[in-house]
Amino acid sequence: MSPELISLTGRLKLKPPSPADDAAVVRVRTHPTTRKYLQFLPEHLTIDAVRQRREARARDATIIDFHIHLVTEGETEIFAGTTGCFLLNEEFRSCEAGILIVPELFGKAIATEALHTLLRWLFEEKKLNRVTFETASDNHPMCRWLEVTAGARLEAQRRECWRNMDGSYSDVRGYSILEREWSQGVKIALEDKFGTKYKAGIDNALFRDAQIPFKRSTGLIHGLDSR
Repeated sequence: MSPELISLTGRLKLKPPSPADDAAVVRVRTHPTTRKYLQFLPEHLTIDAVRQRREARARDATIIDFHIHLVTEGETEIFAGTTGCFLLNEEFRSCEAGILIVPELFGKAIATEALHTLLRWLFEEKKLNRVTFETASDNHPMCRWLEVTAGARLEAQRRECWRNMDGSYSDVRGYSILEREWSQGVKIALEDKFGTKYKAGIDNALFRDAQIPFKRSTGLIHGLDSR
């Protein structure tokens, strides 16, 4: 089962998938904005299909899913999307990561902070060496985020890689971040990106202290492959 992770600012929680979120997952996976760059996702989806998918993925040791919850000022939680890793290979210490953000919440640095939280856990707690990402070649906002903000390296350009619901195919770009790249620059770059606007009163030194223990709870980008 996935652990529950809390972002550095405390405004995001990455939680194990819950039946309570199934309806919200239906909405985000079928939203026209989500499907613009993930055209292999169906236009229509049932709650039962989401339940079956959630339960099947929970049984697969190579998949670790999280639901992203945004904590409001009133301490209530709003479903903000999904993230996680798949194709997890413990021997080679690698995986692929993905994310979907509720379109109505774009522009709030949620994806950057959520991916920072996920990557920090994968590299610093799971001790992975390599995390990969795939996105549609025409998803220029996501490609720009990976290349400019995250400093990910373009490794592959795959022609007609994803089969879409209408029978056509989408070209895909593949990226990677290595653990040494994370520790030597990517981590701070992401913290600067979301920390500038959303540090929520936390002293900026907190974001630059590589020795801070990972916070685990006790109790404008989109379309990154999140199968």
